[in-house]
Amino acid sequence: MIVKRPRAEEAHILSLVAADAAALHVAPPHVRFVTRSSGPCYEALFNRIELDRATLALPEPLLRIVVAHEVGHATQRGTMLLDFAWTVLSVTMLLSIPCIVFALSPDQELWRVSVPGFAFVVAFFVCGKIWRTRSVERSDAFELDADAKAASLCGAASALAALEAMSTRGHIDTARLDAMRARLISNSR
Repeated sequence: MIVKRPRAEEAHILSLVAADAAALHVAPPHVRFVTRSSGPCYEALFNRIELDRATLALPEPLLRIVVAHEVGHATQRGTMLLDFAWTVLSVTMLLSIPCIVFALSPDQELWRVSVPGFAFVVAFFVCGKIWRTRSVERSDAFELDADAKAASLCGAASALAALEAMSTRGHIDTARLDAMRARLISNSR
């Protein structure tokens, strides 16, 4: 459900998005304000940031960092869309192979149908496991990159404070916190 935000708050968020996008040299993403969600997110397909009420209720410094992080994802849009296209192409190819084999089979013998069918099922499960593993790794890399961009815009100490605050809401894993702590230590040297 989409919520109409007060015009001043909406304008403020849009100005933050525009400033961060200009600093990162990307087109400013659209902003969608919602009542509930699992947290702020970036949708590459629509070049859109989604912000919920709980995020908008954050203190101003934390809100700035969350917005900077989400705009940081906009710099990854091309890669995200390419990943999506490769996934669609891979699934399409995987689904078309048994169809081609079945269509080209000269007989209706059971083994000519069941062997390619069984091979397809095995390949589907193997590919599914590979896709899930790869998508988790890519997602983690995207999050770390967006965290780094937010730290470059707002400072590593502020970004770490925002990550720690967001971790209380269950959106941040320890690897991201550790990476930002390491960034803060390396910047202080």
